[in-house]
Amino acid sequence: MGGRDFRVAFLGPLGTYSHQAAYDKFGTAVEYHESRTIAEVFDAVASNIVHAGVVPQENSIFGGVIETYDKLRQPNVGFVRGDVVLEVQHCLLVRRGVKAEDITCIKSHEQALGQCRGFLAQNFSSASLEKVASTAAAAQAVLTSNDCAAICSRLCATIFDGLEILFEGIQDRSCNFTRFFILSPTQQSELPPSSSPIGSETRSLVRLSSKEMCISQVLAALNMLVSRLDRRPQLESSGLSQDVYFAELTKGDSDSPWILEVSQALQRVRASGGKAEMLGIW
Repeated sequence: MGGRDFRVAFLGPLGTYSHQAAYDKFGTAVEYHESRTIAEVFDAVASNIVHAGVVPQENSIFGGVIETYDKLRQPNVGFVRGDVVLEVQHCLLVRRGVKAEDITCIKSHEQALGQCRGFLAQNFSSASLEKVASTAAAAQAVLTSNDCAAICSRLCATIFDGLEILFEGIQDRSCNFTRFFILSPTQQSELPPSSSPIGSETRSLVRLSSKEMCISQVLAALNMLVSRLDRRPQLESSGLSQDVYFAELTKGDSDSPWILEVSQALQRVRASGGKAEMLGIW
């Protein structure tokens, strides 16, 4: 199976930064499937409607994406097979032929408007700012306008015929990155070919929990290099301090097979009275 036979789900609509991340990872060789929510991306993957899904995991400014971790607390929602980091570069798009001096209104998602506040104050101080549902919706809205501009991803200029980029990189902060997880139905599922380089680090994502043990005891039993640790309440929790932890493990210098190392670590946690499940490996 190859080429257009592959389908990839992302948080829509077309032109969002989730779409940009998926496009950066898989390019034009796949068919893209719009989802209305992050949960719908997971559901499309788990039900084999698509071969892969791309979901946001963390933004460098706004932190972890709770909806993604809440889905990962549930069983049989897909398997993490990799990640992709997108540098968020806001662009100012207009209908082809519209000049900067013509612009009286700028549309975008509330967060994008806020992240470009300095640029807008300096260059379009007299323009009105209009909040819309998404950056992609802003791009669609200016397709028929001769005096409006949209703040959105550069991909929108490719998707929506008739738009052109007036300014690139207009965000006030240059360190705005979003990390996305790449999902597949199972660990063995065939993934679409990637058009971007694969990271050199070998990692796993595991879910840890215990009602009786503190996290330090669970990590001691795990006895592996933990590069990241996130916490959410247990789904069946009846009180405070009953949590599930998501640990990212990074392979050290050992020559033994990585999946064997992780499996043995999870067995140690279970033998000590904790709960552990592998959610991804890449």
